[in-house]
Amino acid sequence: MELLIFSITALISFAGGMIILSRSGARYGRSMAAGLLFLSGAELCYILFSFRHGAFPLQCASFFEMAGAGAFLLSVTSMETGLARNRTFITWERRLLIAVYTLYAALALYFPQMNIARGVDGLIRLGWVAKAHAVFIIVSAVMFMWIVENIHRSSTDEQKRVLKYPVLGVIALGVAFLLMGVYRLSTLSIHMDMLMLHSLVFLVGIVFVLFFSIRFKLFEMDIFVSRYVVYHSFTFLSIGAYLVAMGLFLLGVQRLGLKISFVGMGFFVFMSLFVLAFILASKDARQGLKFFIDTHFFANKYDYRKEWGELSGYLSIAFNEKQIIHVTAQVILDSMYISELSIFLRHGAEFLCGYAFPSRLPNLSIGEDEPLITYLERNHSFLRKTPRDPDDTLWKTIVTGHQDLLDRSRIELAVAMMVENRLIGFIAVGRENPGTPYGRDDIDLLAAIASQSSAALMSARFAQELAVNKEVNAFNRMSSYVLHDLKNAAGNLSLILQNAPNHMESEEFRADMIETISQTLGRIDKVMSRLGALPSKEELSRETVPIGDVIGLLLSKLDPRLEKLTVTTSVEPGLTVRTNRDMIERILENLIINATEAVADQGRITIQAGRDNRAVSLSIEDNGPGMTEEFVRERLFKPFQTTKKHGTGLGLWQVKSIADQLGIGVEVVNRPAQGVKFTIRIPD
Repeated sequence: MELLIFSITALISFAGGMIILSRSGARYGRSMAAGLLFLSGAELCYILFSFRHGAFPLQCASFFEMAGAGAFLLSVTSMETGLARNRTFITWERRLLIAVYTLYAALALYFPQMNIARGVDGLIRLGWVAKAHAVFIIVSAVMFMWIVENIHRSSTDEQKRVLKYPVLGVIALGVAFLLMGVYRLSTLSIHMDMLMLHSLVFLVGIVFVLFFSIRFKLFEMDIFVSRYVVYHSFTFLSIGAYLVAMGLFLLGVQRLGLKISFVGMGFFVFMSLFVLAFILASKDARQGLKFFIDTHFFANKYDYRKEWGELSGYLSIAFNEKQIIHVTAQVILDSMYISELSIFLRHGAEFLCGYAFPSRLPNLSIGEDEPLITYLERNHSFLRKTPRDPDDTLWKTIVTGHQDLLDRSRIELAVAMMVENRLIGFIAVGRENPGTPYGRDDIDLLAAIASQSSAALMSARFAQELAVNKEVNAFNRMSSYVLHDLKNAAGNLSLILQNAPNHMESEEFRADMIETISQTLGRIDKVMSRLGALPSKEELSRETVPIGDVIGLLLSKLDPRLEKLTVTTSVEPGLTVRTNRDMIERILENLIINATEAVADQGRITIQAGRDNRAVSLSIEDNGPGMTEEFVRERLFKPFQTTKKHGTGLGLWQVKSIADQLGIGVEVVNRPAQGVKFTIRIPD
C-alpha cells in the first residue's frame, strides 16, 4: 500500500511541476513548480526507503523536503502584492534560502549521525541537524500559510471566487509539512505510517493546486484542455467508479457471510449493468453531465470557437431569411441548456415571432412602443429577469408590469439583434434546464450569435433588394429603349403633320406621307413585338444587306427632317455586308437623327460608305458645334447623357449596345465648334 501511495504522489507531483514549469510565464509559477518537483524527489526517496529501510534515502528525502518548503515560501511571497513590490526583499530571501540549503547539505554530509540514523533498537532516530530541519519545515509552513491567507483576505470578491480552492490546496501542503515537523520534533523518529499520512495529505494539496491552477489559469499558465476529452474521461471514470462500487458491494456481502443464490447474484449483476446502460442512454443524464463539466471544470461555460465555427459554417450555406433563422436556432439549441427558444424580427412597426421552439407562438407580435423593445434599444444589449441594476426603473416596469408578455413569449433572457445601432430583432430563451440563473457566459454566447446572425440577415435582405433593383433597372432600361424608338417614330409623324397644311395638294407629298406613315407604323409594330429588348447573339439572324439601299431608304424616311439641310452621300457601288438588317438600320438611323439634331438650319451632313482593310466602314459627319472632350471621354455612350437641350441621351447608348451585339466597332472623331464624325466598322 505504501508503495502505491508514494508512487502516485511522486507521479502527480512531477507531472504538475513540469506542467507549471513549461507553461507558466510568471516567476512565482516557476517557484511553485520547483516545489512540486522537490516533493516528487522526496516521494521517490520514500519509495527507496520502503525497499531498503536504511537511513540514506531519508537523508536525501529531508533535503528535498526542505527545498520544497522553501520553494513554496518563495512562491507565495512573490504572489503577495506588498512583498512582491520589494524586489530587494525577494532577492535576499532567495539568497538566504540557498544559503540554508547549502549549510544543511554540508552538515548532513559531514555529520550524518547527527542528522538521521538508525538506532540500536532498529528505529530511525533524529539528531540535532534533523531537529533543525524540522524547525525550518515548521517555520516555513506557518509562514507560507499565513501569507496565502493574507493574499486571500486582501483579494476582491471575484478574485476570492477563483483563489479559494487553490488556497485550500496550498494550506493542505502546509498542513502536511506541519504534521511532518511536529511529529519528528515530538518523537525524534521517523515512522512509515507517518510518511504515508503526510504523503496522502500532500497528494490532496497537490491535486487541488494543480487542477484549479489549470482551470483558472493561475501562474499565468496558457493551457488548453479540450472539454470533449473531459467529457469522455469523466464518463469513463464514472463508469469505472460505478462498477467498482458494485464490486465492493458484492465483496462486502461476501465478507459479512451473507448467502446469495446464483440466480440472485446473476439478476443483481444484470440489473446493475441495465441501470448503467439506462443512465448512459438518458439524454437528460448526458445533458446534466455536460452541464456539470462545463460549469465546474472550465473557466468559460461554452466552447466559443465551436459554436462560432458551427454558426459560420451553417450561415455560409443559408441564402434567405428563413434558412438563417433556422440554423441560428439550431446552434443555440445544440449549445445551450434550454428547451424554449423564440426569435423575433422587425416587420414595419412590429416584431413578429419568426421561430419558436418547441411549439409555435401563434400570431404573437410585439409593438415597437412596448417597454421591452425600448429597453433593448436604449443601449441595453440584453434583458433578463434577474436585475442588473436595482435602480433600473424601466427593468422593473417590464418585469413587474408586463409579466404576462414575458410569460406569453416564454422570455427569461432576451438579447438584441442590432445592425448599425438599429434593433432588427431579438433572441429570447426560456429557463435553463438545470434551473440556474443565466450568467455572463450565457449572455456573451447569445450576443455573439445574435451579432453574427444579424449581419447575415441584413446581407440576405440587401441581396434580395439588389436582385429586385436589378429587375427594376432592367425594366427601366428596356422602357427607355422603347421610348427612344417611339420618339424617333413620333418625330417623323410630327414633321409630316407640320408640312401637311402647305403640301397636302401635292400628289408626291401625299405619296411620301403615306409611305412614311406606313413605315412608322411598321416600326411601332416591331417595337411592340420586341418591347425594345435586344436579342442575344445566338438569336440574331444575319443576311446580306446592300448598304446603298439601306441608306437610300433611311434618307427617304427621314426626308422631312432633312428638308432644310444639305446631305451628301458617297457609297461604294455594290457594297454589301452580312449582318442583321434591322439592327444596322437602327444604328444608322440613330446616327443620322443625332446629326440632324446637332446642326442648325442650312447645316451639312456627309454620309460615306466603303471598304477599308477587310472591313466595311460607314461614317456620318456633321458640321455642328461638336462636344467637349470631357463628355466624349466620360459620358458619350452612357444612357441619359446628352448635350442637346431636349435630348434623352439614349440614341448613342443604343448605338453602342447594338454595335456590341453585332460585333461592330464604333469610332468617334470630335472637333469642337466644327462637328463630329461617327464611323462604324463592320468586319467582312
